[in-house]
Amino acid sequence: ETVREFASAAFNPAGETVAVGSFDQFRVFTYQESRSAWEEAGVKEVQNMYTVTALGWKPDGSSLAVGALCGNVDLYDACIRRHRYKG
Repeated sequence: ETVREFASAAFNPAGETVAVGSFDQFRVFTYQESRSAWEEAGVKEVQNMYTVTALGWKPDGSSLAVGALCGNVDLYDACIRRHRYKG
């Protein structure tokens, strides 16, 4: 799988989860304190989204807004439980 460079990133309000945007997708990573490591929680691919240029979390961490180069903004529910991302 080829991953292009990351164009944007945003931490959730608690700081233990980060979303990073690239071409036609964004990835979510969570920090595992027990392992002192970041682990990928999920990938959301959206064809024809183009480059993700902006990411922002709702203050309570329940939603993630994703903005792309073409001017579109999508809102995703962020339920992060046991390394799974549901978007």
